[in-house]
Amino acid sequence: MKTWNVPSAPCWADLSAADPRAAAGFYARLFGWELGEVPGLEGYRAFLSEGAPVGGLGPRRPGRRPSVWRPYFVAGPDGTGESPAERVALARGKVLGEPVEVPGVCRATLCADSSGAVFGLWEPDGHQGFGRVNAPGSPAWLDLATTDPDGSRGFYTEVFGWQARRAAPGAGFPYTEWSLGGQPFGGMTPITEAFPAGTVPRWLVYVAVRDCDAAAARGARLGANVLLPPTTIEPGRFSVLADPQGAMFAVIALAREESGEGRPATGGERAAAIMG
Repeated sequence: MKTWNVPSAPCWADLSAADPRAAAGFYARLFGWELGEVPGLEGYRAFLSEGAPVGGLGPRRPGRRPSVWRPYFVAGPDGTGESPAERVALARGKVLGEPVEVPGVCRATLCADSSGAVFGLWEPDGHQGFGRVNAPGSPAWLDLATTDPDGSRGFYTEVFGWQARRAAPGAGFPYTEWSLGGQPFGGMTPITEAFPAGTVPRWLVYVAVRDCDAAAARGARLGANVLLPPTTIEPGRFSVLADPQGAMFAVIALAREESGEGRPATGGERAAAIMG
């Protein structure tokens, strides 16, 4: 992840959990994360890695979808006078509720893109977002799985101004790399029959670890479901898991640790490995 905490870039990820206390225990044992207070937002805590904020944890609202990780992107002006939420609606996305305002922290709005994948808009108010990336125990990459790659490409280009580069396919599967100013931070794969039945459009958050195999094995011992066993790709070795409450995430051991910059995967190899 070469860009973060700047307008239109990734800046945060949080877990909406049916049982936040159990989720906190799972990630503490898996990554060594601790919990920090978020003033002004009852029931919401920050995950900390070596004292730096790397994500959030809150309760899942009754009637909402199962426990899930969601990314947030910095909402910035685009010169048109339209608000970020208005741009989402104009691009055929949906605003899923009223903004949550936390004085001294941020103004956050949950949205869904044109294919239904959920993400958040983040307007900083004293809290810029990730305090650490790419180092073990911190976010390293984001992937979007979608049923409509062309529509999703148009949506995120229109709303955030992202550049979309078609990466070399692996095993026949196309992959799109997202970047800002030439700095990559994520990618996109189409949902095909190779995905598990019932897969819906969603974002996947990658967390850097020192040893992918050890992290996946530890996750399994803690009750996680290993959806994709550890797999080697050019940038390192990664695995996809679902935590004990069903929230999907990935772990990746980078071939070379890059504290603060560097993407962990090439497009075609990542697509081929994820889809099988």
